[in-house]
Amino acid sequence: MLDPVIAVHLDRAERCWAAALTHMTEDDLDCASGCPDWSNRELVNHLVGGGVRYAMLLRQEPPAEVEATRGRDHLGADPLAAFWEREREFRTAAAAVDLSVPVRHRIGALPGDQLVRMRILELALHAADLSRGTGYAWPIDDTLAQFMADELGDLIVDLGDTGGYRPPRSGTRAGESAAERVLRISGR
Repeated sequence: MLDPVIAVHLDRAERCWAAALTHMTEDDLDCASGCPDWSNRELVNHLVGGGVRYAMLLRQEPPAEVEATRGRDHLGADPLAAFWEREREFRTAAAAVDLSVPVRHRIGALPGDQLVRMRILELALHAADLSRGTGYAWPIDDTLAQFMADELGDLIVDLGDTGGYRPPRSGTRAGESAAERVLRISGR
């Protein structure tokens, strides 16, 4: 079962992603995203497919079946509707399982509750990447940014390149916001 505090931040991260996704137009799909080597379409497909994979991991489905989802098109005609459908599957799985039980993620075994925290990171940070790819401001709220900086910053660093994060950029700036800190910690 989801920790109530984590559930609130997962809600915030989902809204952040959905807000970024609403700015994407058909013309933006094949443009470069904020993720090196990925178009906006590839980024969105990865994120939506992540909901499928994370739900499968929480349900303890075989790793080969989880990995087989990586090559599929998860977007369909309506990427926002596809996101919410897959995210509901993930949330249903997260509510139904014991999140202390390790899952077999491709980076190694990790507790289900860490996978949920990774989903928060994925949603919010890929919202930044998509925003960069569409030319809109990152729609993160201050509460989520502060939570990520304070509570998930070490996880970003620990995951490093195995989690898809570049090394943290060095040097803090005077007056650096929590959102700027999260971007710096994640190498963005």
